[in-house]
Amino acid sequence: MLKSSVVVLFALTVCLAGPASGQPQTGSSAASLMVAQTNNPSGLQIVTLRDGGDPDTMVKELGISPKLVYRHALQGFAVHLDAATIAKLKADRRVLAVEPDGPVQLLDQTVGTGLLRMEITNFPEARIDKMDTHRINVNVAVLDTGIQLNHPDLNVVFGEDFTGFGQGGNDWNGHGTHVAGTIGALDNDFGVVGVAPGVNLWSVQVSSPTTSSWSAFVAGIDYISENADQIAVVNCSLGGSNAPYVIVHAAVKNIVNQGIVFVAGAGNSSEDIAGPDGIFGTADDILPAALPEVMAVSAMDPTSDTNAGFSNYSLTSSLATRATNYVTSPGGAIDVAAPGVSIYSTWINSSYTNDTGTSMSCPHVVGLVALYIAANGRATNAAGVYAIRQAIINNSLPQSQWNATNTYAQGLPAPLAMPSDNWIPQPYITSGSITEGGFQAGFQAVPGYNYTVQSTTGLGSSSQWTNISTVTGVGAVASATVTDTNLGSQGFYRLSRQPAP
Repeated sequence: MLKSSVVVLFALTVCLAGPASGQPQTGSSAASLMVAQTNNPSGLQIVTLRDGGDPDTMVKELGISPKLVYRHALQGFAVHLDAATIAKLKADRRVLAVEPDGPVQLLDQTVGTGLLRMEITNFPEARIDKMDTHRINVNVAVLDTGIQLNHPDLNVVFGEDFTGFGQGGNDWNGHGTHVAGTIGALDNDFGVVGVAPGVNLWSVQVSSPTTSSWSAFVAGIDYISENADQIAVVNCSLGGSNAPYVIVHAAVKNIVNQGIVFVAGAGNSSEDIAGPDGIFGTADDILPAALPEVMAVSAMDPTSDTNAGFSNYSLTSSLATRATNYVTSPGGAIDVAAPGVSIYSTWINSSYTNDTGTSMSCPHVVGLVALYIAANGRATNAAGVYAIRQAIINNSLPQSQWNATNTYAQGLPAPLAMPSDNWIPQPYITSGSITEGGFQAGFQAVPGYNYTVQSTTGLGSSSQWTNISTVTGVGAVASATVTDTNLGSQGFYRLSRQPAP
């Protein structure tokens, strides 16, 4: 559970006397395809008459059967018409307009069951309020079928195609777009909202209608490595066994060494990610999830609070065969579990749908990692990556506190990925300097929180603290300064933090 928000006071008190110091397969088990919207899904024409027009008279003259007739707010009707009749009506002086029917978008935003179960809406850093004014400024690569580049609910900043299909990163399937929405759909007033709203999404397309290969997969990782100065986390909701183990391992290991958190779905075949032989480092491993450099994610059902029966898992016996474990989790080689059953998210054709699989659990965790990075800064090497993974594991919810059946038939009990106030750095003044007639305080501001510098002329029990200025953290952790020129020759300062309203 998230802690109730508290005001954290006094990182540092400063006196004015001086300054302070095989083939990859997409991981979805069910793809609920949605019919594409068109400009006129009903096929109707809406006929509007001029003032004084009588819809009943016109309908009778034309010998048509309207679906709807309007008599009060305006005069008119909605009806299926052929081209000749449309032309005839447009030429009729009694007709003001003939217009095609079209879809009406529901201007409301759905918060998915996964976000609700993970309590993202209660986490100040995510700051979900339907305003789209505080996008999380972290770059996330989606290694998948692409992303719909112009989806109105996504912030896609780059698109690259490594399949040769010629889509330029634009999603042909829907899978990658669904993943992208769970990670970071915009916090606006329609569609859905992601775990880390508005993150900068990079579409790295490695699967096409005609090819799905490990060579394209590695090319995508190569591109991510080239842009490691910007990309901080990767979502990989695909994989498989019988892969070219050496090159896949080397590619993933190298980008982790560059400070990129690599998150992968565990797979949907109800088996140990070490494969049938139960030994890590062999051809039957589920890659890339089985690699120790990877943050592997299993699936749970956010409605029933149970492990998903299709999800892959980790066993104690197989974990013992691993040469290296860079993090420690109750789930063994699985870092965490996350919602992966009937997850509602963005889809191609600017639409939305439900989908199921570890493909859906993986992006929940990627969004969580993006929030962590926004609060603490990105990793710059492998040690930093493992520290982020361990922090997520340590602050997640043990299965003993959420698994409704209290059984772990699907391997070791991976904890449920959750945000935590423990991630958020304690407020502290990082620098202080004398200014003319006052003092300037510097500090780090985390997105979703208000930071208020306060001052007082004494530290007695009756001393009153005065608010000088408040700064709201937005996007990513950033330096901020507040200047006070109203004190006399001596004063004391402190810094308080509260969730932004």
